[in-house]
Amino acid sequence: MFHSTYLQKRQLGTSYRDFQRLWRSHGDFAASVPAFWDNVERYVHNDPLEDLTGLPGVTDEYDAVGELYYTSFETWVSMRDVMLNGIAPDEKRVFAGAPVSVRGQRTTYQPLRGLFKLFTLASFRDEAARANAQALLDEHAAVTLGLEGFGGRLAGFTVTRAREADPSVGVSGVAHMSSSRDLMFVHHFDDADLAHKAMNSADYARLELAQDKLFDWDSRIVVMTRGWVLKGENA
Repeated sequence: MFHSTYLQKRQLGTSYRDFQRLWRSHGDFAASVPAFWDNVERYVHNDPLEDLTGLPGVTDEYDAVGELYYTSFETWVSMRDVMLNGIAPDEKRVFAGAPVSVRGQRTTYQPLRGLFKLFTLASFRDEAARANAQALLDEHAAVTLGLEGFGGRLAGFTVTRAREADPSVGVSGVAHMSSSRDLMFVHHFDDADLAHKAMNSADYARLELAQDKLFDWDSRIVVMTRGWVLKGENA
């Protein structure tokens, strides 16, 4: 499936509770547009955890992580006009500007179960890493799953690599449909307690050292969330 993920912020002056209601209403609006909704295989709202105390590296700068899944890249591209002209105008009612996003093919390294998720978005540290991306990501996945204190607590692990812009399909240069980072890790947990234990383990520090070999640290965004599946199955 083609995986489209965006991080967003609420508008200035909007409380977090009011924002959650606005975001859910945006989801209801999206579901009312058949040209959009009928082509979405899976749609998930992920709310950042309210209590981030003690969680290393987790940002509170974002108020929403949305995930949409399509059968293919071509399906997503075919919806460009309805997304830009039908869905995006309602987003202005809810969000505070353009999203941070990763859009591409997802690789599943561990089947998904848990809806508590650690999203890590970043860009590759250099062209050498980008050129050898798949081999490095496969190696990194093996390291992740082998870390008992972190990987041993996972209830799912995926990596999405951003698809390079293709001028022939008219996506290049359109901020609403382009990616802001090169890749995204999503680590799933069954509950918040397991997520906290995993992130506060010595193995999470080891995982960060391994990640440092892959991507530019300054590009890194880390958000811990609770997911709500609005359409489709969790997997």
